[in-house]
Amino acid sequence: MIAAAASCGRDDGPSVMRVMAWAGPAEREIEERILDQFRRRHPQIRIEYESISSNYRERLLTSIVAGTPPDVALLDNGSYGAAPFIARGLLVNVAPYIDRIGVDTSSYYGEVLDIFKRSGGLYAFPKDFNPIVVYCNVDLFEQAGVPLPQPDWTWDDFLDTARRLTRDTDGDGRPESFGTQVRRVFYLWQPWVWAAGGDVLSPDGRRATGYLNSPETERAIRFLTDLITVHRVVPSVDVQRLEQGTERTMFLTGRIGMVSSGHWWLPSLRRYIDEGKVRVAVRPLPRYDGRDPVTVIYAAGWAVPHNTRHKKLAVELAAYLASPEAQRQRAQYGLAIPSVRSVHRDVAANDRYGLEAIFMQAAQQGRMSWGSSVEDWAHVEVQLPDVFDRIIFASEPIHQVTTDVARRIDGILTSGRTR
Repeated sequence: MIAAAASCGRDDGPSVMRVMAWAGPAEREIEERILDQFRRRHPQIRIEYESISSNYRERLLTSIVAGTPPDVALLDNGSYGAAPFIARGLLVNVAPYIDRIGVDTSSYYGEVLDIFKRSGGLYAFPKDFNPIVVYCNVDLFEQAGVPLPQPDWTWDDFLDTARRLTRDTDGDGRPESFGTQVRRVFYLWQPWVWAAGGDVLSPDGRRATGYLNSPETERAIRFLTDLITVHRVVPSVDVQRLEQGTERTMFLTGRIGMVSSGHWWLPSLRRYIDEGKVRVAVRPLPRYDGRDPVTVIYAAGWAVPHNTRHKKLAVELAAYLASPEAQRQRAQYGLAIPSVRSVHRDVAANDRYGLEAIFMQAAQQGRMSWGSSVEDWAHVEVQLPDVFDRIIFASEPIHQVTTDVARRIDGILTSGRTR
């Protein structure tokens, strides 16, 4: 996909290049190993990898505006969205370089590549991605005598399964296990809205009124909040802002049978699976009645700030970081799905856990999140957990809540257009 020795940037190259990303210790170690191979090809360059754990987007934006950008930066279509950087002309359009450095863009998942495309341009090389799926604790299913759901399951199946997994085994009136969890964070409930035929914004991303408060969207919100307030198949602690690792601990110890999450769960789960402490299955999100199944895709890509002093070599480095060679190394850790289809197929073919086939299916059912295209999405997204809080904790009427929050979001989107 990328030539082993591309010509751009080889003569009188820079002595130092900087790569900015967010990464935990294990992921950073992998990225440093990947960069070592690029360093060997360009021994005249020192590459510094910066892992930013807080205020990433703001710090990247500040560095670009100040004229001291990294040469390559990781962006996504969620919290660290590429959309505002693209809209403001802050990233290099890498499309003109593609043939020169030997990148085959057809090798990527098209749904993932599209996240970073605009008319006539490509503004990041896809690194990897995560669709939202449902993890099932197989041991709890067996203890409760509940069969694992079929891949083509429905919302009714999900609710029935959650009810059967919620059990008071000692008769004290308090369940020891629960069917599922519901999180207030929007990135997890977005695909349920799509599944019901709704959305939170208009197709052009310019207003929420008429969409967030539509019957279809409210249908999904009602289904999820009823799991807590009506059916009581969710532990109350799980609705609050969870401490780090709480939901994983409850899943591993058999207190929750089904958890919606991404591929990022696998690195921490594999150790427990290998030690025989838990058995895990994965299922796609359930579909609503006769509608096609759908999930949301969150992806990351390597971008080049427009004012880097080493544009050609920076593009080459960004492409290398998204190359099949680099993605194979990351795939061993399993934090996300490789965006190169052939690499993901190889991972699935050698998957000893039997989980990747469902992820491949989910990849075909995925849609881009709103963070892919709405410049002010970060300001919009923080408003959406309020919908769940007010319905669950204040018992406010759902349409009143969605209408109020929709108007608030309209104000944000309008002010963004007039800035």
